[in-house]
Amino acid sequence: MRQYLGSARLTEQVGRFWSLGRPVGAICHGVLVLARTRDPGRCGRSVLADRLTTCLPKYMERSAYLATAWRLGRYYRTYPAYVEDEVKAALDDPARQFKRGPVTLSARGTAADDTPAFVVRDGNYVSARWPGDAYLFARRLCDLLGSAA
Repeated sequence: MRQYLGSARLTEQVGRFWSLGRPVGAICHGVLVLARTRDPGRCGRSVLADRLTTCLPKYMERSAYLATAWRLGRYYRTYPAYVEDEVKAALDDPARQFKRGPVTLSARGTAADDTPAFVVRDGNYVSARWPGDAYLFARRLCDLLGSAA
C-alpha cells in the first residue's frame, strides 16, 4: 500500500490523466492518491481541491485498527494521519465538500442491495468509502464511463 500511495510517478501519471477530463474513480485509500496529486495549472493545489468526495472515514479506519491491533499490530494504521484527515486537508472547504456517508461498520452493499452503500459523484469523478461500497461504486463508475463515450 505504501509503495502505491507514496509513488511520485503514480501521482504524476494520475495528474496527467486527470487533466484530460476523463472519468476517474477512487475508493477507500485510493482517494489519497488524488488528494496528493497536484494540479500545476492551479498553483499546485490538489486535483480534489474543489471537488465533492468521500474516502475511508476515520471512524472505520480507527475501528478496524482497534479491533485488530492485538493481532495485526499497526497493520490498519498505514500512515500517522487518518485517510479522512489527509483528504479533508486537500479540500478548499472540507465542511461542504467532504461527504462521510451513513455510519456503518459491517453492513455492505451487495449485487442486489445498495441500501448500506455510499458513493459520491462530482462531474467526471466518483468516490466511495470502503469495499462495502464496491458494488454501487462499480455501477456508478460504469454509468459515468457510459455517459463519457
